[in-house]
Amino acid sequence: MRNVVRMLGALLMVAALAGGAAAQGDPKAKLQALRPKDYPTQPIEFVVVYPAGGGMDVTARLLARYVEKYIDQRVVVVNRAGGAGLIGHTYLATQAKNDGYTVGILANPFWAEDELIRAKGKWTAKDLTPVGFINYDPVTWIVRTDGPFKDKAVKDIVATAKEKPGTVRIAIAPDGAFQFLAEGVEAATGAKFLKVPFQGGKPGVTALVGGHVDVATGFLAEYRGHLDAGQVRVVGVAARERSVFLPEAPTFNEALGAAPDLVFQAWRFATVPKGVPADRLRFLEAALDTAMHDRELVDEWRKLGVIMGARSLSAQETAAEMERFHQGHREFLTRTGRMGR
Repeated sequence: MRNVVRMLGALLMVAALAGGAAAQGDPKAKLQALRPKDYPTQPIEFVVVYPAGGGMDVTARLLARYVEKYIDQRVVVVNRAGGAGLIGHTYLATQAKNDGYTVGILANPFWAEDELIRAKGKWTAKDLTPVGFINYDPVTWIVRTDGPFKDKAVKDIVATAKEKPGTVRIAIAPDGAFQFLAEGVEAATGAKFLKVPFQGGKPGVTALVGGHVDVATGFLAEYRGHLDAGQVRVVGVAARERSVFLPEAPTFNEALGAAPDLVFQAWRFATVPKGVPADRLRFLEAALDTAMHDRELVDEWRKLGVIMGARSLSAQETAAEMERFHQGHREFLTRTGRMGR
């Protein structure tokens, strides 16, 4: 994971440009100059592979609104959830049309995990063409402010899970970063959690608020309302440094010592099925670039607590970063015994 995190750190420097002006003159006029004569003539679908309300869904719906603003065409978000993302990933890689009307809003490490482990050779990353980087944010643990760990730290949760193995219920999404974080804490401390699977972070947050689990795993956008209402509290952030949006919450490395190196983050990007005509791909790339430079959208990202992508990364550059991510994650999966050497 270290190589992956270094890559994410480099992207932060690129993301700092997000508040700048999109271009000299009218950005919409510049975009329209790239518009193909025959595209788009119907709504574009943004496909999200997780349920409504989660971090991916929130990202897609916000981005769709601002892309619509510049392309004069509807952008509809479609949730193809199931199989912890595998159903939607498989649809995009093997079934979606390559006409430019289907855009996947995806995230690593989740896409990489499905490609490397669960796709079983039926599809690979080469079946999609990246359009651009969007944003990223770290995985976190939260607890209820009226629950059994209302005033406890990560080390206290771990102590309970060591003293009474299998009694601390933690919401995860299986075979992904949420599960890997829980397993990483177990491996580093000797704790044993009861891992309760959900189709993404938002359902797990709902279960936490309802008292059905003791700890939930998720991204800030998935529980921001509950946090602002004082219903939940963040106890740990799976990043190398504390989040500027959650300054009171320690990193897992802080909470448990330097050895674990527990860093798990979602790196979100837009992609299309391979074979989309070049002029349509260029227009989509420019449309994302224009929307991502909109100051109102930048403000929305900040409210959600995510790190913005400037879209100064071209589609080709995004593809190169994705390949580096896959190489780093392949090393992680091999090291943890999930992939053969």
